Amino acid sequence: MKTLFDPQLFGNKTSKNRIVMAPMTRKRSPNGIPDSNVVNYYTRRGNGGVGLIFTEGTYIDHPSSSAIESNAYQNIPHFFGNNALKGWEKVRKSVHKTGTLIVPQLWHVGEVRKIISSKINASGIGPRQLIEKNKEVVKHMVTRDFYEVSKSFAIAAKHAKEIGFDGIAIHGAHGYLLDQFFWKEINKRTDQYGNSITNRVR
Repeated sequence: MKTLFDPQLFGNKTSKNRIVMAPMTRKRSPNGIPDSNVVNYYTRRGNGGVGLIFTEGTYIDHPSSSAIESNAYQNIPHFFGNNALKGWEKVRKSVHKTGTLIVPQLWHVGEVRKIISSKINASGIGPRQLIEKNKEVVKHMVTRDFYEVSKSFAIAAKHAKEIGFDGIAIHGAHGYLLDQFFWKEINKRTDQYGNSITNRVR
């Protein structure tokens, strides 16, 4: 048990222990802006002794990154825009006062999004139930889309560094954008992003 409370290097920082808070979606940021409720929530975890906090998933600035198809995705925080970034800076400052490290989790949900919004399909095959229901085809990602989405992740990482976060986390699971590429049952692309596992993780 003692090892759990030993310091741990994290990049060029040191976590006060090896207790890490996993990212958990909270839906408590109206209009995508983290407020005092969010500040207090993460600060309490720092005061409770967590060494490193991964925030809930935060949308990058690409227009296809967010999912607002149902109540399950309401009030998800953004990691772009002056107001949202100012909110996250308040979170970061408050958490750091507790001696705890914190990183934002950057998120693009892939096919899970409002039907009438900007639609890109990461993996090369459309969500059939949505196509049948709405009589439309989801656009497959092309070279320009790869560049723009990658750029949005990079911009979010730059913002995280500028406002003093200790690193970033990129959501790569649960059937969202990056995860969609990994699975051969879903990824039907025949270009450099499909077929072999090397291509699918590219």
